[in-house]
Amino acid sequence: MLGRLVAVATLLLVLMMQSAQAEPLTVDPESIVPLPPRFYMEAPASDVPPEIARFQGAWIGTWQDDRHILVVERVRTDGHADLVFARSDSAFNGMNREWWRDQAAVVDGVLTMTGFRIFRYAFDGPDRLYMTATLKNGAVTSGALVRADPARLAAGDRPNDWPWPGERVRIPHLTVRTPEGTRPITLEGTFYPPSGPGPAPLAIFTHGSDVGRNQLRSWSFSTEAHWLRDNGFAVLAVMRRGRGSSEGINGEETFGRDHDGSLIDVSAGVAEAVEDLESAIAYGRTLPGVKPGKVLLAGQSRGGFLAMHYAGLKPGEVLGVVNFCGGWYPYGPVTTPYYANAGRGAGANVKQLWLYADNDRLYKEELIREYHDAFAAAGGTARFEILHGVPGDGHLLRLYPDRWRAIADQFLASLDRQH
Repeated sequence: MLGRLVAVATLLLVLMMQSAQAEPLTVDPESIVPLPPRFYMEAPASDVPPEIARFQGAWIGTWQDDRHILVVERVRTDGHADLVFARSDSAFNGMNREWWRDQAAVVDGVLTMTGFRIFRYAFDGPDRLYMTATLKNGAVTSGALVRADPARLAAGDRPNDWPWPGERVRIPHLTVRTPEGTRPITLEGTFYPPSGPGPAPLAIFTHGSDVGRNQLRSWSFSTEAHWLRDNGFAVLAVMRRGRGSSEGINGEETFGRDHDGSLIDVSAGVAEAVEDLESAIAYGRTLPGVKPGKVLLAGQSRGGFLAMHYAGLKPGEVLGVVNFCGGWYPYGPVTTPYYANAGRGAGANVKQLWLYADNDRLYKEELIREYHDAFAAAGGTARFEILHGVPGDGHLLRLYPDRWRAIADQFLASLDRQH
């Protein structure tokens, strides 16, 4: 009898050890999305209109490129909805993971939740939602969600790969190969096919700089991509090497320094970024729904600088440039010559829109004007806007489309898309 008890105890101990081994000892805190212990799901009544009833259920995806879950527990005939809103930690956005129950209303096909933010969810396919969040100060962020099983979510199941606002693609690099030389490194991209019928010109959107682990954060640029799609473009957002899940090492911070530590050269980092952008353009032209010909280049901060710089190198390849707060490094003696060279190369052949704010914490208005003066004196042509009253840090101007979208829509409408 004692022997049996020992055998059973040993078996239980082994099973407990196996269970303990199956549980990870550490978890990425930004992968956790908490939910309440149970949902109070209620099927829509027969008199609830289909355009309201279709919102009922669970949805998983992203908001601000962080994990997000929405569970619409019940909807009523008048459009009233009871829901659970949940989100993950986000060091970048300074948010703690949390969930709460709230109420919303479905009006004209849009589920809207109001409060310190206004969340709007609209269908972007049979089982896909596109959401936008508007802060009290006017900043706009967005994301996408797909339908999920509420019972599995309540049981603790979470996907390994969370839905993303666009189609994830891998871009083969044109010049850089893996260390063993067997294949090109690949860059992370997010593709948004054109929304209308027939092929559309390609727009490339790329990011600015980050520090430390924030370099491993992927950006979908879904708000900007939907704006460009609304204006008739197919869009490819690209993460340059060593950024997001792109392979390779980020060498953009390879600065040349004098013996006293002063900055004297940024050419190595700029050249690397040009190679990455060239790879994205070449790959983007092979994607379905993309019209052959010139491409629109757009970007934030270092990405805006890169768009302008590339247009000066290869003006025959570029349809136009949208530069959001563009700059490589806020030091005029080294970086201003790049603007002169870009103006000389592009001349009046490439239409450009430069959007800046007068309260940019990185690029002061005096330096911004120095950049534009050098560009224009060398023959470059750009619609140059320094906007006022942008909340907080004007370097984040792109988050406030009410400040720039009318200007930018007008600019895109002026482009000659026949080439």
